[in-house]
Amino acid sequence: MRRSVPAEVGVPPRQISSRHFLKLIEDTGKVGFWSADLRADRLEASPGLYRILGLDPASELTFGFGLDMIHPEDRAAHGDQIAVLRSGQPISREFRIIRPDWTQRWVLHHAEVVLGPDGIPSQGLGVVFDVTAQHDAMIALMQRHDRLNALVAATASVFWVNKANGEPSEMPQWMALTGQTHAQMQGWGWLDAVHPDDRARTLAAWTTAVEHTEPYNTDYRVLCADGIYRWFNARGAPVLNRDGSVREWVGVCLKVAGRSRYGASSSTTDAATDWPKGTNAAHRPSEMEDLLTPGQIRAARGLTGLSKDELAALAKVSVSTLNRLEDPASEVRSRPDTLLAVRRALEGAGVEFIFEAGKRPGIREA
Repeated sequence: MRRSVPAEVGVPPRQISSRHFLKLIEDTGKVGFWSADLRADRLEASPGLYRILGLDPASELTFGFGLDMIHPEDRAAHGDQIAVLRSGQPISREFRIIRPDWTQRWVLHHAEVVLGPDGIPSQGLGVVFDVTAQHDAMIALMQRHDRLNALVAATASVFWVNKANGEPSEMPQWMALTGQTHAQMQGWGWLDAVHPDDRARTLAAWTTAVEHTEPYNTDYRVLCADGIYRWFNARGAPVLNRDGSVREWVGVCLKVAGRSRYGASSSTTDAATDWPKGTNAAHRPSEMEDLLTPGQIRAARGLTGLSKDELAALAKVSVSTLNRLEDPASEVRSRPDTLLAVRRALEGAGVEFIFEAGKRPGIREA
């Protein structure tokens, strides 16, 4: 085991000079320092500043040369820096420079003034940071933001942000669409703008998504500010923190032109019931339980070994929809075409559904 050697008695520990710390900081290549007599033109620059400016450390650096390096588009706003310092005022500026090799860098310049015995500014001290990486990252972020805004503007009527618990947060476009105020849409108030016949189904779809942290996708009619109900497809997804918890929800409401109840095309619906044309009477809502029961779906998934994600993909429905279908306490009836899609997917996986008079619905291997 290695033992530490005690310091000799009476011998002070070796001091680390500020020059060592300065070199350590400057070796990052992101910071440089200068000092100068403000009554002259020449300034003393650290190796880090020469590195940022792309200059040979053996060359002489002057205020005039430094100002000439400022980007032409920024020179009008920032070419007065030495004059400001000579007036006794500190500066903090961010601007672009063009180096001798014609590369462009963003720099942040902080400088202070030291007054002489006569109270007149005599010395200047400055620090320059290379902030190009931060600017590049910000520009990239702004570009992504602009692309998203352009896509939303082209495809959606509403872009919304909800809190982690599912309550509204930022919904200015919803307010513009419906005419609701910020106070009116809080909590579950936004549902007041949804058609009464669609509210229970919409509420169930949203609460299921929030409770299970799953994507949200449903259609409903919205009472627009002009007094007309219009169909929209609402889609959303959770934004997660690193620990897997929900930070917020984001989503869109997409216009659905020419759609009738539950998103079916008006040309394919029964005018009297709004259910898809050709749907057998046994598959209508009054007898929907004969089509497929929650217990049958759960048992069929167990028999086939299909997960909810796998069954949802096969049936082309959302996982939140499957959660409702498997919940016997759910008060929301699902669309017959949804139940048929789930049934066909399970039958394709090797399950046969049994409906016998006087007996509970069951399943068996096909």
